[in-house]
Amino acid sequence: MEFTAFSLRPEVRAALEAKGFVTATPIQAAAIPLALEGRDVLGQARTGTGKTLAFGLPIANHLEPNRERGRTPRAFILTPTRELALQVAKELEWLAPHLTVTPIYGGTGYGRQAEALKRGTDVVVATPGRAIDYMEQHILKLAQVEIAVLDEADEMLSMGFEEDVEKLLEATPTGRQTLLFSATVPTWAKRLSERFQRNHTHVNVVKDEAISYEELALQTPVQNRLSTLSDLLYAYGPERSIVFTNTKAEVSELALGLEARGHSAAPIHGDLGQLDRERVMDGFRRGNTSVLVATDVAARGIDIPEVDLVVHFRLPDQNDAYLHRSGRTGRAGRSGRVVLLYGPRERRDLDILERDVKRSFRKINSPTPEEVMEARWTGLTRRLSNQPAADRNLWHEYASRLLAEDGVNAIAGMLALILGGAPSPKSLITGEEGWITLKLSGQRLSVNRAVALMKGVGAGDLGRIRLEGDIAAYIDVRPQELEHLASANIEGMRLSRASEVPAEAQVHHQSRQGQGRGERPRQHRGGERQERGERSERSQDANGERRRVVYR
Repeated sequence: MEFTAFSLRPEVRAALEAKGFVTATPIQAAAIPLALEGRDVLGQARTGTGKTLAFGLPIANHLEPNRERGRTPRAFILTPTRELALQVAKELEWLAPHLTVTPIYGGTGYGRQAEALKRGTDVVVATPGRAIDYMEQHILKLAQVEIAVLDEADEMLSMGFEEDVEKLLEATPTGRQTLLFSATVPTWAKRLSERFQRNHTHVNVVKDEAISYEELALQTPVQNRLSTLSDLLYAYGPERSIVFTNTKAEVSELALGLEARGHSAAPIHGDLGQLDRERVMDGFRRGNTSVLVATDVAARGIDIPEVDLVVHFRLPDQNDAYLHRSGRTGRAGRSGRVVLLYGPRERRDLDILERDVKRSFRKINSPTPEEVMEARWTGLTRRLSNQPAADRNLWHEYASRLLAEDGVNAIAGMLALILGGAPSPKSLITGEEGWITLKLSGQRLSVNRAVALMKGVGAGDLGRIRLEGDIAAYIDVRPQELEHLASANIEGMRLSRASEVPAEAQVHHQSRQGQGRGERPRQHRGGERQERGERSERSQDANGERRRVVYR
């Protein structure tokens, strides 16, 4: 459906044309005609599908211009976060140039916002806490509200705003039009609709929306998760990516860790002041920062269509959180990619998540050191092609001297300084450092037979083993054993260094010799098994506690 099919006032139609809006998204096509008729709507659509315009256009079309000083708002929009309030207000400013739009939110002083309300406004876009403050001070008056909107109702619930939202809606006239929009509809949202809407129409386009992002899952031990994340960011080479984790402390640690590995990363969490948050977001929008590390709460309201990659550094605690996180990519007709990192003991949690969202995630391996090096080289050459000639000319004489003195070795040395030296060896099965993966090819291979064959040629510490049917076994060994194992002769078999592990070889096997990551678990501080420690950490994170993890 095109916007020309709607009966709109001239200034609204002109605003849409100026922005190049032609075709309505599914939620817009379903909700706008009903809202233009004055009906109450419960709209259900995924994040980033155009919900703001779905309620903003009816407001812009319904309200007449009014310049009376001290007028109270005729439209009242509630959003869960400051970022979303500012975003919605910005959208309405161009969509409704005949109206005054006032955003009110926490994290900043009261004076300027209070003065704007006292001068008079047509539309207020607010977060619940600040709206309650102004209402109790008799600065925000809702008696003249004609249209009330609750945006991202499920997020309001998860952030504990139920009482505030209900109190604010109770202060509006009973005859108002009420529009509720949400990605999911929890029980509270249903009760809210039943209480504050009249004969509403439930518009659900989620079931008809195709997922616009690829979903991948990568198993990696907790102690190597940061280095695996860094490799992913290099290998996939996104212009913009968001990394989600569950605690503010870990957000800061990850951002610092990624910066140390050469990424342009910035943290965003609830402890940042408003000016710092705006600075971080502005850098991300402009492309000066390529990686945003965020908590769920801090990222709500972020609407940047150019996000190419979303990484769940830890599995989300709730399925709704997974949907909201992942919905930050694959927007505005673009494709995206979502990667979940999980530990060996979190496989069951991943299975439950797949069952609940009714989709299977493609299992992938950690990028190989060669893939990371190639990706970093490609990124460097791309940056070189965009470098101003004046900057190159500045160093031209020095480059000539380097080449004359040491030729290719000089260039290789410069690349090592820029891109880093030799990467640490890593298992292709788990991504764990300190292992390399060999491929044993032959017939009738099993875990026990693979272990026996490797022990027969003098292999010492064996790690994880993964089978590809019965024709190949992928085996982790220590790097120092590569030299003598490479020359080993196993009758009827071929032993070589693996360049990749097929994704279909998914089942993890352990050696039976009580060594390495075999049947006897490796112990570390406290005598606790590594994977169990990882599971414990996730549980503690969910309760807001911090458990120290040393990343490499």
